[in-house]
Amino acid sequence: SVHHPTGLRQAALGDNLEVLAQTTAPKKCRTATFASECYHRVLWVMREGVIKHPEWYPNLSVTSSFEEVQAELHRKKECHCDAPCAENMDPSVLVGPWPSAFLPEYKETHKPSESTQYSEPLLNRVADTIAGVTDEMPIKLDPKRLYPEICNSAVPTDTDAIFIAAKVIQQDPNQTTSPLWTLSESALSSCFDALLARKVVHPKERKYRRNWCWVGLKEICHRHLGDHLSWAEIQRLSLAVGTTSNSSFHPIQKPQICDRQVFGGMSDWSQSAWARAKSWFAQHVNVYVLSLPNGSVRRTTIRTALDTLRIPFEFVNGVDMRLPGGLEAAKREGFIPTHFNVTEAQAAASNPRNGMARDGSLMGTLGCAAAHFRLQNRVAESNPKDITLVFEDDVSPEEDFIPRLWRLFTQDLPCDWQVVSLHSRCPFGTCVSPHLTRVQPDVNEPAWRCHYGVNWGTFGMVYRTKEIRNVQRLWKQAVFDEKRPRCLDVDVALASISDRVRFYAVPSSQNPGFLKEMFVGSARWEINSHKPNPSTHV
Repeated sequence: SVHHPTGLRQAALGDNLEVLAQTTAPKKCRTATFASECYHRVLWVMREGVIKHPEWYPNLSVTSSFEEVQAELHRKKECHCDAPCAENMDPSVLVGPWPSAFLPEYKETHKPSESTQYSEPLLNRVADTIAGVTDEMPIKLDPKRLYPEICNSAVPTDTDAIFIAAKVIQQDPNQTTSPLWTLSESALSSCFDALLARKVVHPKERKYRRNWCWVGLKEICHRHLGDHLSWAEIQRLSLAVGTTSNSSFHPIQKPQICDRQVFGGMSDWSQSAWARAKSWFAQHVNVYVLSLPNGSVRRTTIRTALDTLRIPFEFVNGVDMRLPGGLEAAKREGFIPTHFNVTEAQAAASNPRNGMARDGSLMGTLGCAAAHFRLQNRVAESNPKDITLVFEDDVSPEEDFIPRLWRLFTQDLPCDWQVVSLHSRCPFGTCVSPHLTRVQPDVNEPAWRCHYGVNWGTFGMVYRTKEIRNVQRLWKQAVFDEKRPRCLDVDVALASISDRVRFYAVPSSQNPGFLKEMFVGSARWEINSHKPNPSTHV
């Protein structure tokens, strides 16, 4: 069963959840720490060893967790690996539902009945009296638009949510730091010189006058995509190699609330919570897997993972631009606009200011975009359920994925949502609850680069089914812009329009979170390296 000790709740309010984060891990164990010998070996086994040398690790697979791999290395006495600890408990679950369990004045106003469990959606308890969380910042709700099963109307949206989040960590909500990182010319020049020394940039790029310290910070994030690092940890690594500034900057505003590994930890789900979560999932969610039809290994792996979790799903074929007539077919079917000129986009990509020449052809990236829009068109017409969940075929959901998703939607997610990413790398935005950011465009990168470099990944995307057409209309306008080839990456384009699309995301710093990536290679990059020669008019 799930326990919510009063002392733990008070600790969360008084010490920003630090006490909770220290109470759950047993001490007669040691999970490998970042950059240690064992840590590197675990990652090598997960990313290469089980694929290239499966006979060395017969007890492991590409879906094995970090702890499972470390335990096997400990058994084999490799690389001084200790026995790993069990996953940390998610402290936000121990405290209770967001935001009521975190705000004393809210709990006093809205006391649940004795029979009410903390895992129950908050709206079910307080819908009749939910006029406002605080006197300073009332929630403005239309009772006719409440959706108790697919969001939590007690979680304020946008600026209101920032205010509530600030209350939890006892900060002044009027002192929110700016998402714009303003630095001196000398600091930017120093960062550029450091990037130049590491061969990240070319000397001629200095004239583009970007925020080179921000480029340096993101470069470190891009090099550690699978490490579940917070932005604070990334900045420390970047400072160590001199590619960023020590000036205070938070790509995620209010990072204490959600940009931490521990919030991706495990939960002690009760049997009743599991039952209710499964019922909720079956009623509200349809699942699709986007996959190339010739990806037999990928399809077999993700089918096994989803079948193990008893998650019904449907494969939707991706778009392979290597096939003869693939581009023309995608245009005929409407996944790619007929006016889109691939040759013009490829020429723009080859321009040094976009820095995409080494990426090869755009055809893999273009096919990925077309595939996502194909799937959206299909489910917008045929999915009768409120929620559309789309997996790419190189991920494996965590064992408790269903109750995690149920909790996210019924307790963390504001009711204005249109899209949710379940694993967002290098996230940019504002924490609005313990498991979510409200994605925002990166104002530190120019629009001509599509605000590139943050909120990467479409591993697990959740759409409000009735909003798919509205989102896609804006999304395709951003993606298919020949002058901005960076926008062909659908994740980049979606983040760039997050001021117009209500887009939330789970930061990838949370470990393990909802999903783990299976390191089976990138079909998009494989197709990009194929380098076809499209005609001038397609």
